[in-house]
Amino acid sequence: MGVYLSTPKTEKFSEDGENDRLRFGLSSMQGWRATMEDAHAAYPDLDSMTSFFGVYDGHGGQAVSKFCAKYLHQQVLQHEAYSAGDIGTSLQKSFLRMDEMMRGQRGWRELAVLGDKIDQVSGLIEGLIWSPRSGEANNHFDDWSSEEGPHSDFDGPTQGSTACVAIIRNKQLIVANAGDSRCVISRKGQAYNLSKDHKPELELEKDRILKAGGFIQVGRINGSLNLTRAIGDVEFKQNKALPAEKQIVTANPDINAVELCDDDEFLVLACDGIWDCMSSQQLVDYVREQLSSETKLSAICERVFDRCLAPTAGGEGCDNMTMILVQFKRPVGSGTLEEQQEQQLLTDQTATTDKSASGSGSGPESESGS
Repeated sequence: MGVYLSTPKTEKFSEDGENDRLRFGLSSMQGWRATMEDAHAAYPDLDSMTSFFGVYDGHGGQAVSKFCAKYLHQQVLQHEAYSAGDIGTSLQKSFLRMDEMMRGQRGWRELAVLGDKIDQVSGLIEGLIWSPRSGEANNHFDDWSSEEGPHSDFDGPTQGSTACVAIIRNKQLIVANAGDSRCVISRKGQAYNLSKDHKPELELEKDRILKAGGFIQVGRINGSLNLTRAIGDVEFKQNKALPAEKQIVTANPDINAVELCDDDEFLVLACDGIWDCMSSQQLVDYVREQLSSETKLSAICERVFDRCLAPTAGGEGCDNMTMILVQFKRPVGSGTLEEQQEQQLLTDQTATTDKSASGSGSGPESESGS
């Protein structure tokens, strides 16, 4: 099967949820691609005061992105730095930990299962029938025990994945990113990028690549990979004299921490299947427009996909698409009584949002969601 299908797969897999601090909607769509290699994670209640959202855009297969969606948030939660309130450090260590966990027999087996036995993580799939010794299979996630088996010397997957994660705790927002997925916040309608697309033309990235023994050809690392940070991609992490942070490709994320304020309306995390088609500001403008008449956030994500999907295979609008939209709720006691009543009215009248929106000015949902 080629890179593109003869007709796109436009079925969308969507989810909505909320707690007392925020509401979210997400969706994913395979599109023109022959396989779906995106994955995502949404945990509005990672703990009693913390929310976790992540998008993972795989390349070369789906196993690594699925692995990240399954395990990255768990590693963040269990890290000692997280318990001490240092979310940034727990995120950084957890990104790097993904590469460590994907090595050896245990890593190989997990990747083979997550790849649905289609993505050939390494060689043949003969080891799939092997299972861990009794007592090891049901270990709690924070006890990543090693296993013996035919792939004990597995060095890690040749496929890889981006990772763009946002953690919200009280008024603190921490974003960690490796790769070219992106996180954007709308502040009074202005789009602000909270992550940086890691591409070979960036001087800082280029410097690391060359020092680690790599080269850039036609905008790609060693002529093949068009992003400079990723989880997985073990063939670009073979310099034994260098730490993980200084390899040709590194899973080491940029960390960005910001203080949320009442001007902040919503947050978007999306893979490059969206950003190839719309700029950050264009997407923020579109979402704000949709929020004036639509309360189901996943429906807005779905409309973004329809807007981005190319009419024919090839070029922009043909990639897998994944998007998470997070809308902040106004804290209790914040704003005027009228504003709070307006927010409650919008919540109670989801069946008649078109009418309520037309009678309450432009974009009341985005205004009251700040």
